[in-house]
Amino acid sequence: MSIRRTVALLVPEIYNEYFDDVVRGARMAAAEKKINLLIIVGGKYGQDHSDNVLYHLADQRSIDVIVVPTSTILDNVDDFEPFMKETEGKPQLLISDKHEGIPCIYYDNVTGIREAMDYLIGEKKCTRILMFAGPEYSADGEERYAEYRRCMEQARLRIEDRMVIRGNHTEDCLDEARKLIELNPGAEAIICSNDRQAHTLYRALREKNIRIGKDIYVTGFDDLSENTYMDPPLASVSVSHITLGYEACTLAARMGDGEEANDKILKCRFVNRESAGYDPYYQLFNFERRRNVRAGTVFDIPSLTATMVDFIFIGDAHEYQAGCQKKLLEDFFSRLLETYLGVVVRRRSIDARDYSIANIFGSGSTENIDCDRLFRVLDSIFRVYCAKEMSETSRMELSNLIARIKSVVAENLERMTGNTRKLVDSRHDAIGRFSKRMLDIDPEGDTRYEELMDALKIIGVMNASIFLYKQPIRQIRGERFEMPDKLYLKAYRDRTGVHIVDEAHQETETADVMDHRYLEGGMSHSFFAMALYYGGYQRGIMLIDLDEEYHSSYQIINNEINLVVSHFKL
Repeated sequence: MSIRRTVALLVPEIYNEYFDDVVRGARMAAAEKKINLLIIVGGKYGQDHSDNVLYHLADQRSIDVIVVPTSTILDNVDDFEPFMKETEGKPQLLISDKHEGIPCIYYDNVTGIREAMDYLIGEKKCTRILMFAGPEYSADGEERYAEYRRCMEQARLRIEDRMVIRGNHTEDCLDEARKLIELNPGAEAIICSNDRQAHTLYRALREKNIRIGKDIYVTGFDDLSENTYMDPPLASVSVSHITLGYEACTLAARMGDGEEANDKILKCRFVNRESAGYDPYYQLFNFERRRNVRAGTVFDIPSLTATMVDFIFIGDAHEYQAGCQKKLLEDFFSRLLETYLGVVVRRRSIDARDYSIANIFGSGSTENIDCDRLFRVLDSIFRVYCAKEMSETSRMELSNLIARIKSVVAENLERMTGNTRKLVDSRHDAIGRFSKRMLDIDPEGDTRYEELMDALKIIGVMNASIFLYKQPIRQIRGERFEMPDKLYLKAYRDRTGVHIVDEAHQETETADVMDHRYLEGGMSHSFFAMALYYGGYQRGIMLIDLDEEYHSSYQIINNEINLVVSHFKL
């Protein structure tokens, strides 16, 4: 029988799209490769963060490989050596931050920036292109900046010091964006090191009444989902953070089996949109006309749907498959469902020709909209497209997209129908009910642990365990907090129900927290580690198998648990 390996994935937080997608991809790989995944959300390292204590779990004997995006966890490059030394006894894999002697998985920043620059210089004939560069401590940012300079030099275009300003890869860089604009009147284009900086740049340009996509071209990097809904839509270098997490966890699994690991580069592709002076739908409609769609049906929803599928998967769109397949699908289906279903609800009738759309409705008025039928239609779309020749990564991306569409459409339909019928149990309602249930727990009651574990079911948690210290330990600001060697397992939940551990069997070695003695009945084998911290005291940790739907609510859930457990009678 093969040993089930355990991989620790370290992230500073999970409530933005980048880390959410990385974690989703890692969870997909963990399920597919049959490994245990411990997701440690430990905050920024070295900032007296209460969650930093969780990083101690990464070096325990039950962990086989550690995956860490150091450039996002560390604020200071001088912290790299101390941070990595804490886990030097384990095989390590870095994400997007190359260091000698440690394998790394990262994006092909060079190709992505080169494609954007080639377009601006070759197609748009730009000669004065600025760079909103990333921070010096970011390896990705430095590669992107170096390629920008290389492209400018190869085109024999002059670079002045004022043409490059550095930001911090977040939206908290408005002053730097304003400075870049003020120092460079008459600039034709700006290459941003990532999309967050580009979003801030939009704001700074609007303050100066500079029209994006007309007076100046702007491109980003990462191709975040909101890019297609910006005004104008943001051109960007498309990468897949889900693929990054998936491939990182897959490579880590092989490392856990003793295989030697080499650096792995993931492909990028420039996706053009209106911010760079390009209309992404022009080729689509031309393609449909070339397909000789009969007169009068060019904008018919079913035929346009079929055409878009052909555009993405075959023929003229072959070159798109590697880079922007997900984004094109997401933009198309979101617009289709939002626009078309909105019209259907408003007119309260269905055209007899719209067979595929009609299948999502029950008999009668819009009050009988059936989300289950809609979701089955989406699942059918997934099955049909997977029958085509698609890579494993493409199937994974499309599966995630369909899941996201289900959530968005259900919320939109509920809003469109005036809440006349509750269509789905939304995430926000579940969080509210979870919070209320937690407040009802008597912290001194004999059933407090059972009630805690039972409340987790409201937010989709079927597998969890709570470990407490013998006594709460004060975390002194400015001093390193060491996790005790012993923890005490109070209760756990698995598929069979809630289990309370008798006092004689509670003591557990901290190094054995992820040995799955109590969690082997779970289905996922992917667990988040939560620090139980309140009022300056560390009280213990929890492991929960949090459903992907609730990733963005991780901190809220953690806070609710901390508030209740802090008052538990030990």
